[in-house]
Amino acid sequence: MTVSPIIKVANLSHKVRLGEQTLTILEGIAFEVKPGQSVALVGASGSGKSTLLGLLAGLDSASDGDIAIKDQWLSALNEEQRAQLRGQHIGFVFQSFLLLPTLTALENVMLPAELQGKKRCDERARQLLEQVGLGARVQHFPSQLSGGEQQRVAIARAFMTQPEILLADEPTGNLDHRTGEQIIDLLFELNQTHGTTLLMVTHDEALAQRCERRLVMTAGRLEELHA
Repeated sequence: MTVSPIIKVANLSHKVRLGEQTLTILEGIAFEVKPGQSVALVGASGSGKSTLLGLLAGLDSASDGDIAIKDQWLSALNEEQRAQLRGQHIGFVFQSFLLLPTLTALENVMLPAELQGKKRCDERARQLLEQVGLGARVQHFPSQLSGGEQQRVAIARAFMTQPEILLADEPTGNLDHRTGEQIIDLLFELNQTHGTTLLMVTHDEALAQRCERRLVMTAGRLEELHA
């Protein structure tokens, strides 16, 4: 039986105007990702990796080409529909964590489900924090947590709505080597537990090597590295 790709990118290009000039950030990007795969997106800074991740999440619109998430082409959706699709199917982990400082770890993790109008989501949030090793820190605020602990909260938050796709932008970028390894182990443990498709921008060679696939971005163009 043929499995439909959960992500499909078709001839994607993205350009921005800078005064009188047009800057090409992405050019002719095309690839597919099957459900449950882990994919590393690597390349030099400024090569377009984070831009591509933002387009995949529907946070911006491409200049040309299109992206399908679970067979829904993003170009056919308005902003509200893209947000709904993102909320239902996609989790996002940012390099800078982006936790709300006035909310506890538990409240930060609960937030995505609450924004979807779900009730009584504290039990699942507690389970996720337990799973990431923070069961004893649920009432702590971000300022009371280390960088590694904040990233664990961010990962738990990303899994709160049980997304089928997790997009991560340099998930170990702000962490020391040992903590980064722990975060890598955690991501793949959650990937295996939940069957979540992982697509991660990273400069971390250890993380990239653990992924099933490695896509290399060079000056806005993409190629796949084969073992």
